[in-house]
Amino acid sequence: MNAQDAKSFTGYSMANALRVAAAAVKRGCQCQPYEDWYTYKRWLAQGYQVKRGEYGVRLSTFVEMTKTDDDGNKVTVGKRPWTSIVFCRCQVEESTK
Repeated sequence: MNAQDAKSFTGYSMANALRVAAAAVKRGCQCQPYEDWYTYKRWLAQGYQVKRGEYGVRLSTFVEMTKTDDDGNKVTVGKRPWTSIVFCRCQVEESTK
């Protein structure tokens, strides 16, 4: 993924894409950033379980904070840092439950 592709994803950064790509190379798999990497809860929702002992990749981003004003409109008051851990397709197996 190049810088232009990373910019097409709203809220995603090239730094996160590079972290994920480096982790895929280290593991020896062909998982693509933003296609094969999901959080633990997302894998569970899709019917997969992360294999025991697997470590994820920590990604960081900024999340907009909103507040409701006196008129009932939501107003953005700033951004705060947020991290999440993602696992690649090679680290999961179909759930037996």
